[in-house]
Amino acid sequence: MKYSLKKIALITEIIGGVALFLSLIFVGIQFKENTTATKSATANAANAITVSWYTETGNSKQSSQLLWDYIKNPKSITTAAEKYQATILLHGLILSFQNNYYLANEGTLDQNVQESLTASISAIKNQPGWQEYWKNRESHFFLEFRDYMNSILTSDLEVDEGIYK
Repeated sequence: MKYSLKKIALITEIIGGVALFLSLIFVGIQFKENTTATKSATANAANAITVSWYTETGNSKQSSQLLWDYIKNPKSITTAAEKYQATILLHGLILSFQNNYYLANEGTLDQNVQESLTASISAIKNQPGWQEYWKNRESHFFLEFRDYMNSILTSDLEVDEGIYK
């Protein structure tokens, strides 16, 4: 009987080991799927913030005009309240870009998002209002993002969308 119990115990240990191994594989698969789902949700949220900014600004004739005027010629903004509003509008967008920049660098967002950011900044980088804004607000952003932005501003890359002419 002792011999049989030892055999049964050994078989039970082997089965337990196999079961443990299989459960670890299952946990690994679930972890990978959860990571993918989390990245997807984060990417959607980051995109939604940027889309919301563009939609809200684009749907407000006053905000759109104010921002356009500021980017084209900041001296055309005559009141402190309007200058503040234009600055805050632009700052909200750039904060969203900063968030997307970090998410793209950590791999949560596709690198194409970062290329889109680069194109967006390249389109306005030579506009007087953008230059004034960045000079005044650059210090409000994280150093790594500032370096990224400054590399765009000093590059030869220029995207001409034609909307600021």
